[in-house]
Formats: sequence, C-alpha cells, structure tokens
Amino acid sequence: MDEGTENNTQELHIDPLVSSPERLKTMVNYFRTPDASLWAVTEGHGPFHVSKSLAMKVRDYADDGALDWLMDETSDSNKRRFDSEWRQWLLSKPAEFSQAVDAYRQKLAFQIQATEIHLGLHSGFEPRRPPRVRYGPAHQPFIESIFSRDQELAGLQAEFKSAIKRNDIARVMILYEKISEGLLERIAI
Repeated sequence: MDEGTENNTQELHIDPLVSSPERLKTMVNYFRTPDASLWAVTEGHGPFHVSKSLAMKVRDYADDGALDWLMDETSDSNKRRFDSEWRQWLLSKPAEFSQAVDAYRQKLAFQIQATEIHLGLHSGFEPRRPPRVRYGPAHQPFIESIFSRDQELAGLQAEFKSAIKRNDIARVMILYEKISEGLLERIAI
C-alpha cells in the first residue's frame, strides 16, 4: 500500500489494513448513489457489509469531500479515458450523472424482464423498489457522453442489444452486470 494512502486514512482514523483503498472506494461510490442507505450496508443485504461506525464515517467524509484524494488516486484510468472538459462536466453535475446511470440501468433491467416474459420465463413484471426514475431525454446526454468516450462500454452495449434480439438471457444477464459496473466506475468522482 502506498505510504501516502496509509497516512491519509490514519489521519481520518480509518485503519488502512482493515479498510483498503479499494474497499473505501467501493463504499464512497456506494454512498454517492441516490438509493444508498446506512441500514443496507450495516444490517441489510447491501452490496457489502461494514460496521455502523465505519459506514457513517465513510458516508460523512465522502459528503464533505474528505475522500476525494482517494478517488483521484484510485481512478487514474478514468482520468486517462475521459478528457478534462468531460470530467469537469461530471464534477459539476454528479447527481444528474448518478440519476441518469440509475435510470439507464433500470431501463436495461426492464428490457431483460420484457424478454423473459416474451420467452415465458415469467408471467408478469416484477415490481421495482422506489424511487423509480424512467430513463428519458433528460438522461440521454449524460449516458451518451459516457458511451461515446468509452469503446469498451459501447461494445458491451451493442452486444447487450444483440443478445436481447437473440433472446440469450444468460448472456444478457452477464452483460447487464458488466455495463452496470462499468457505468458506475466511469462516474466515480
């Protein structure tokens, strides 16, 4: 581990051995999503499980910008991938990017459910948890800006559309996860 990373986490009273930079990055990304909750990661079935004190500390530090150094340090690939003008746009509208990514992921999940119903795998749509934001014209510039700058994600998107047309649900599910992870990674500030 980088000595600078260890010193910075110790200054925030976070044990760098227990909470690696990658683990902290995952938590910061999670708390930047619109539906993030302390309960989900401390007592519920969230994307990971941590203590209440660590979750509150990371949430509060992330809100105050005290972990921005961590995100910059561990997201060098994002800096190389996207131009500085685009990153400035992302930094100026993080909530809009996050909402657009969430709405786009829900759109993909809806397409998967529609295909499963078409194939007779389900009898109807499963309800989604609120808040459900429909993907629409307000979200398109944010999502299109990501896909236009990232060939890997654009390729996954094209493959997803092709797999939907072929009714290949197993492949669609894998691609959905990859696209979701990729989009969340790209908007990590």
